[in-house]
This record gives sequence, C-alpha cells and structure tokens, in this order.
Amino acid sequence: MKKKRAKPQRVRTDKSRHIEYDYHLPVLLEVSVDNLVQNANGIYVDGTLGGGGHAELILSKLDFGGSLIAFDKDRNAVEHCERKLKHYVTKDAAPKLTIYNECYSNVCEKSAVWGKFSGLLLDLGVSSKQLDTESAGLSYRVDSPLDMRFGNHGKTAEELLKTADVADLTHVLRFYGEEPNSARIARRIVEMRRVIPLNSTFELRDIITSIVPVPLHYKTLSRVFQAIRIAVNDELNILERTLNCIVDNMRPGGRIVVISYHSLEDRIVKHFMRTNATKENQRLALITKKPIIPTVEEIATNPRARSAKLRVAEVV
Repeated sequence: MKKKRAKPQRVRTDKSRHIEYDYHLPVLLEVSVDNLVQNANGIYVDGTLGGGGHAELILSKLDFGGSLIAFDKDRNAVEHCERKLKHYVTKDAAPKLTIYNECYSNVCEKSAVWGKFSGLLLDLGVSSKQLDTESAGLSYRVDSPLDMRFGNHGKTAEELLKTADVADLTHVLRFYGEEPNSARIARRIVEMRRVIPLNSTFELRDIITSIVPVPLHYKTLSRVFQAIRIAVNDELNILERTLNCIVDNMRPGGRIVVISYHSLEDRIVKHFMRTNATKENQRLALITKKPIIPTVEEIATNPRARSAKLRVAEVV
C-alpha cells in the first residue's frame, strides 16, 4: 500500500497583523538596510524608490555627512516620496535625499557628479500601489488599460500585443514568463486581436483563461502578465547592464544589495556576484552564500514577500 504524500504546509495570511502603509509595504526591510549601510557618512543609492520604505530607513542610519540618491521612473512614486520625506529633500538637509525621476540604469552616469558610492540597493518587485492602481495595467485583477510601463515612455503592452507576431510573442512568454503554454497563448492572442480591441487587462485575461484549464488560471495569468511587463520595461537587460557597470563606481567596502522576486532576476544577480567573486576575478566578496528569504512571520504580514530573495556582495 502506497503511503500518501504529506501535503506541503501553506502560510496563512494573518490580516489582523497587516501593517498599514500608505503606498507599499517594503520587503526584507531591516535585513536589507542593515546589510547595505556600513558607513554612516557614505553616499548610497536606492535604485527602486517606490513608496520610500527602504529609503526612509537608510536615511535614519546616516550621519550628517551621508547622502542618499534615489531613482524611480514612476512620477507618482517620486511625488509621494517628496511629500513623505520632505525634511530630507530640503536644500540644507543633512543627511540629504536627492530623487531622480529616471530609471536606475542611469546610476553609473551619476557617479561623475556624486563620486563613488558606498552602497546600492535594488528592490526589483513591483510596488503594491502600482499593482492596485487602475491606470498601470500591471494586474489581471484590475480592469485597466494595457499599459504596464513603469514610466511614461516607450511602447505599451497594448502596442506590443497588437504588433508582435506569433514567434515574438511566444519568445516573450516562454523566456520572460517561463510559460509552458506560450505558443498556444501567443497564437490565440494573434487570432483574437483581429476581432476584439485588446486594449484592457480583462480582455487579455479572458483570452488566457479561455484556453487553459481552470486549475491553471492563477499561475498562467501570473506568468503571462509578468512576461509582458518584463518585455515592456526591458527589466532584465537593465538589471544586467547596471550590475555590470556599478562595481567600478563604488568604493571598496561598498555593498550591492539586491532583492529579486523570480528566477530570471535571481539568476542574473547570482551569476553577476559569483563571477565577480572568483580567485581569477576578485572584484567582489560574497556576503550571502545563499539568499536570505522572508520569515514565515513576514510572509503572513505581507504575502507579496513570499518569493523574495536577498543577495549581498561587497566591493573589494
């Protein structure tokens, strides 16, 4: 008689313990900032400002000689943090916060102005505010235009879906979403865009759910929306380019701290850190041999943290 396989334990969401944040609940907050700030008078970079949760804690750990520069393509996030952290952005503030309404890929250019950095933090997740807003088009749970851009420039998801051929769409879904039904979904999108406008998240959602079994709806929708979002924002190429240039623009002892949320991002971060921490190419020292993941308690408080992985390396 075969033994029944034990069911994996599921983390229950404890809504009574949810922390109220006005924009986004930061993931791995304390451990990421503790690993980042090693010099209270250094110049630090928050490449993914979002709701300002990490930025606020970084600033609280800096002395008068310290500075933080932060990036976000989303104008709403920038305006939110200018209000939230207004006492740090004034002319005579110390420590001082400077916010750029730009992609973090511009960080290496900024070292010509700021000098070498003492640390870089990248939290690669999409903010709760972006997921829940009706204008971003990032979630299949909200009926909104198919935009998916983090800023206001570049091709939208709608434009991508209306112009890409089956082969290109298949590549996007397979490579960026690791979607097993990529070819089938791509063909259906191309077929359906001839008869429906295909300009909203719900129209895309309905196409996907019409061809996959109900038990697969959640995972398939998550993978497809992720894939299109990554393609629209060129996320993986931007991450790779930034990591490849940042070491030369950092001080010895400076920390690179990255929080990723899916295997494609984590693979890039892990490869970068390991290949720059070999005997033949000793530019970095690995601080985390294995990624730090959220505790069960954090996941219960913030379910969107469940897939997060934190990796840290130090410039030698």
